Amino acid sequence: MLKNNKIISNISYGITAFLFIFSYSLCFAVSLQLNIWYALVTAITSSIISVTLKSEVLAPDTFFTVPLLLVLSSNTNALLPFAVIVGGLIFIALSKKFKTYKIDPAVKSALSLSLAFSVTALLTTHYFGIGAEGFTVIEILKTYRSLGFHPNWRGVFYGTITLFCMITYPFKFRKANKYLPAEFFSLLLPLILNFILNPQIEYTPINELKDNFDFISQSDLSFFLPSFNSNFDFSMQSYVNAFKGAFSVGALLLLFNSKNTRTDSTGTTSILNGIQGGFPVRNYKIRGYSLTSATVSVLLIVYACFFLDDVLMRIPLHSAAVVLIVNAWKQVPFGDLAKSFKNGVLSTATIFILFIISIATNIFITIILGIILNILLSYFNKSKGGAENG
Repeated sequence: MLKNNKIISNISYGITAFLFIFSYSLCFAVSLQLNIWYALVTAITSSIISVTLKSEVLAPDTFFTVPLLLVLSSNTNALLPFAVIVGGLIFIALSKKFKTYKIDPAVKSALSLSLAFSVTALLTTHYFGIGAEGFTVIEILKTYRSLGFHPNWRGVFYGTITLFCMITYPFKFRKANKYLPAEFFSLLLPLILNFILNPQIEYTPINELKDNFDFISQSDLSFFLPSFNSNFDFSMQSYVNAFKGAFSVGALLLLFNSKNTRTDSTGTTSILNGIQGGFPVRNYKIRGYSLTSATVSVLLIVYACFFLDDVLMRIPLHSAAVVLIVNAWKQVPFGDLAKSFKNGVLSTATIFILFIISIATNIFITIILGIILNILLSYFNKSKGGAENG
């Protein structure tokens, strides 16, 4: 009897892991306009790697990948796995050399704020259904200005429901969130409403996943390959962009590598997770997660990708964007941000400078400048401390 209960528990943990991991993988792939391959392999890899943790699962996190891809790598989606794997290697190399490297709270909060704003700016077009285009924050903001504010209000309705669920559900329903994650519930509710309010897919007035995503075609096996843009040019500039992305990933992991951050920092996990393009990862607590749980999760992921396309394609694109936007803002250390504003002119200036640079240029330049400012702040604080002791 106890054995059967344990098996049932392991199965239930696998179902929960599937609901959480696949929801994020789907939102990640859809928002980057990739095909089902990325959602499938990202989710499977995260499920398998999670077995080593036993009490939690790793979820693909777009906090870094969205701005890295859309801001840095215009038309270089096919090189994302290269950028991520090299980024993991750069992190491992740098972490061994800078084991005691510390990031100033002002730099950490400024980079987090910049990344969250980048995600919001780049995905607002999906949330509101504006149809804006651009690969840097300034480009897409200019597009918003030229297009004017003409949102798809039906889609905004679904996105706002998702926003409300993502914020309130984990706090109001903590016990339920352990088994039915907020990320899945926040996609499920708009999906149900969409079926009720827009039953005919041919006449739906909102943007759905089918409009921005390549699902599996039973007569075409090309979905097993990463999504290549037909206009993709393997030029030197493409590889330069990919290397910038790799360096940015490695630097971000180094800068945010501490026990207080939700970013995973284990070298093996970083490299393995880079294979499928979902990077970095964060943890979601599921007690007793086992090989049986992972097997159940993988089977459900495969089933969803192959046989639930008719259902998945009806998920409002607006909702997928909101899941990522909310998660990005959850990563901002608002406590450090508030303290930094009280730490003097230099810390305050650092926050404003990095934020403005991230909007005017891209994340790569912002990170380089952040590293320089981190060194200056460290030197200033040491000098200040020495002067006070003297």
